[in-house]
Amino acid sequence: MPLTELVHYFNKRNQLACPSAPEQSFVISEGRVRARFGSMLLGTLFQPVMAREGDRVLGHEAHLEVLEGDAVGLSPQAVFLDARDDAELVHLDRLARTLHALNFLQERNQHGGFLSLNVHPQHLRTIREHHGHVFESILARCGLTPDRIVLEVSDDGFEALPGLLRAIAGYRERGYRIAIDNFGRHTSDLERLETLAPDVVKLDRSLIGHSGHLSLARKVMTDLVEEIRRLGAQVACQCIEHPLQLDVARDAGVDWLQGYLFGQPSTACQPIVRPRRRRAAA
Repeated sequence: MPLTELVHYFNKRNQLACPSAPEQSFVISEGRVRARFGSMLLGTLFQPVMAREGDRVLGHEAHLEVLEGDAVGLSPQAVFLDARDDAELVHLDRLARTLHALNFLQERNQHGGFLSLNVHPQHLRTIREHHGHVFESILARCGLTPDRIVLEVSDDGFEALPGLLRAIAGYRERGYRIAIDNFGRHTSDLERLETLAPDVVKLDRSLIGHSGHLSLARKVMTDLVEEIRRLGAQVACQCIEHPLQLDVARDAGVDWLQGYLFGQPSTACQPIVRPRRRRAAA
């Protein structure tokens, strides 16, 4: 479906789902899709996720960018402070993920790459059942399937498990991959992690350490990665900004790499280049 028709469809859908939404929640500007929420105009930035060798792009994580409004220059998390209640926050969360999916759709060099999207914690608390059902229908309109999507869920380690487990089970039933984000920021509870059974664990930025003080990070990362992989999950290391941090992450055996060393968030995705098959010996 052409982009203009998709935008028209989602604008009508948003007004039905949220009567307070503007008539044009989504607009097209210079070939990119923007979203309106309150006084803000929002865009998408993509940051590459690399294979452990650091020379091959596996997919991209999408981030919100505030282009207009009072929150310009603030973090994406600050955007959600403008939501007046849970219903509006859920609407904003879906609006953001729809925005990212529409912009990802315009990236012609993403065959085989995944799109990683954050799910706001309050969304998980508010929605009681059928997790991922609405978003799956959104993806279908965009020509995407859940197997191309990694949903990132933050866990502070203290939230009651039943609700989080219910949400993860619902997403997984629909074919999404699940990543636990910022693991190690508040707690490194491996028993809890085993219960959640994510596909990917994204280590918190504090664990990689600073480029000049990496001896402790090397020990902690190596032990933690070994335990997480024993649980059957892949491990991603975020916020790699220096070659010495990259060495630590590689030595620890992480699977995915992400950080400014490989690319800052940008309006365009980096190309997905599939590894060449080796020719059989004659």
